[in-house]
Amino acid sequence: MSHNWILFIYTIVVCASSILFDQTSSPVLLSVIGILYIAVHYAEKRLVAATVLQMSLLIVFHWLSQMDWCLPLYLAQMGKQFYKIRKINTASAVSLLYTITYALISFTYMPYSLYGMITILFTSFSCLIFAIMFYRYIHVIEDQTQLLDNEKKHLTTHDSLTGLYNFEECHRQLDQLVQAKKIIALVMIDCKDLKSLNTTNGFHGVNRILKQAAQLLRIMFPDALFISRYGGDEFAIVVESRDSERTTNMISQQLALEFPKLTGIEINYGMAFYPEDGVSKDDLIFIAERNLYNMKRESWLKREEHMLRSEKLRVVGELASGMAHEIRNPLTTIKGFLQLSKADNYNIGPWYDLIMDEITRMSMLTAEFLQFSRPHATQFKIHPIQHCIQRVISLLDSETGRLGHQILFDAEPQPLHMLMDQDKMLQMLLNLIKNAFEAMPDQGFVHIRLYVDNGSAVIEIADTGSGIPEEELDKIFLPFYTTKESGTGLGLSICHKIVQDHEGTMEVESVIGQGTKFIITVPIAQPEGTGCDMAASEPYVS
Repeated sequence: MSHNWILFIYTIVVCASSILFDQTSSPVLLSVIGILYIAVHYAEKRLVAATVLQMSLLIVFHWLSQMDWCLPLYLAQMGKQFYKIRKINTASAVSLLYTITYALISFTYMPYSLYGMITILFTSFSCLIFAIMFYRYIHVIEDQTQLLDNEKKHLTTHDSLTGLYNFEECHRQLDQLVQAKKIIALVMIDCKDLKSLNTTNGFHGVNRILKQAAQLLRIMFPDALFISRYGGDEFAIVVESRDSERTTNMISQQLALEFPKLTGIEINYGMAFYPEDGVSKDDLIFIAERNLYNMKRESWLKREEHMLRSEKLRVVGELASGMAHEIRNPLTTIKGFLQLSKADNYNIGPWYDLIMDEITRMSMLTAEFLQFSRPHATQFKIHPIQHCIQRVISLLDSETGRLGHQILFDAEPQPLHMLMDQDKMLQMLLNLIKNAFEAMPDQGFVHIRLYVDNGSAVIEIADTGSGIPEEELDKIFLPFYTTKESGTGLGLSICHKIVQDHEGTMEVESVIGQGTKFIITVPIAQPEGTGCDMAASEPYVS
């Protein structure tokens, strides 16, 4: 032991004192026994029955030295044995044996007197009491040390919140099972939307849910080889699996049906089987995480599909509501005029034009609504964008002259082609330019630019009109939103839809008092054969 040097020093002190004070009759023999006693302590791991030999040499050493100073050696000898003795009865018997031995040897050299006898008995009894107390003290310390070691081990291998194995211990346990060639199934579990509950339930609320989930997993899988909190809101379970199909059905039943029913939390999970899916720990984890990801992806796609369906229903509801509102107004007007005509002996002459205007308005509204909402057969072909813009300018030539506006067209030197439904593109450009005319009460300019940016064709249509207020820019593409007295609110929505059908984007910029600019970005296509060689190399003015 590491404290043998204390016995070494104390034995030398007792031996030297006995010789110095002339207490021993055989100084040489005493020295030899003392040396042997120390040597046995240092070589005790290599000797059979070292404790019996140490006890025997101590008795001889005490008898030869004839000094009570040997008492600490007895106590030290008992202390060394107490580290190996776990039962209190055995420790008491050993203590009593050493005490009686010490007392008997002390009687051999102590002069007979009542005081001497009482002193020996008191010293022996004190030695016995001290030995028992020392034994209990040693094992209390050992028990506390063992308890702290166990607690430390538990903290390093278990999750502090749920009490399950932590990430590192999960890998360690799984590796041991694989090394032992256990036929197992690894299940990786991810709780859906648990992080979002932080905002509603708070941090402590989510922790409580995690504890409940861990406790429920223990109940649902009592025969699991281990259950681990893999990290965050993820868990890992390892179960024995003699029949992979049966194990899959059992786990799916518990996790897909029972767990959400009891906790209100839906989960994703992925499984991997040893040795079918992999022969190493990392293989099993990879397969299980891949299957978990696939289930997450399927769940996410279903949710997106549901959200898209809900969004479509919401849009349909808004369109239907807007359409009903827009049609109800002219119908109310027509109804009023018919009621007036009844009072005038069914003479509708004074209101005929107004009634026809309202009917025309309803026809135009329903036609635009059908065009906006109903899919039409499209004829996509590759055409030069310049041709399309120049044709629109030609169609608007008379109206441009009548209103006193001018159209400026700047284009790339080379033709830019795109896959388009030419009629739809013409309709979109006509709507935007007509809107520009209406936004300019006085004579103004409409500037059209066509250029290439990041591999896409960009069409800019800018006017010098009054502009659109910033708070209305986000609403102009909404169906039925209009600032015109006679508008239907579907024109820009139809333009926006046409651009989207051509896989493009439409943006708007506007400054009050300076004008508005629409920016349409569409993909460029390679022309079939030679294509069209008509290009606007110089600015076109109408």
